[in-house]
Amino acid sequence: MSRWKRILLAAGLVAVVGVGELLFPGRPFDPVAWNATPHGRARAEMADRIVARKSLQGMARAQVVQQLGEPVTDGFESSELVYHLGPERGLFSIDSEWLLVELDANGRVRHTQIVTD
Repeated sequence: MSRWKRILLAAGLVAVVGVGELLFPGRPFDPVAWNATPHGRARAEMADRIVARKSLQGMARAQVVQQLGEPVTDGFESSELVYHLGPERGLFSIDSEWLLVELDANGRVRHTQIVTD
């Protein structure tokens, strides 16, 4: 392969990755970091990516728990799995951010969203 073809291929790859980062915010899911920082920025950024890519869509409840751990149980509907992400992002962090994983009647993920309390 000629030098110019390699340069064009590398530039194209960088452009594709850059566009992907713009379309899918946050950081890739890392189970070690998810469990190491249960109330920090890293978890919130991973949740951004989970929601943007709909990466839990269609998973069974057990699969989600295996990947994300045991959810918070109080204060939310039984059809939802809830994960604490930490203080809300922004200038004034008064509330907390939560990842809500809504399940359908069959116990599969129907929808994910980030909410504040």
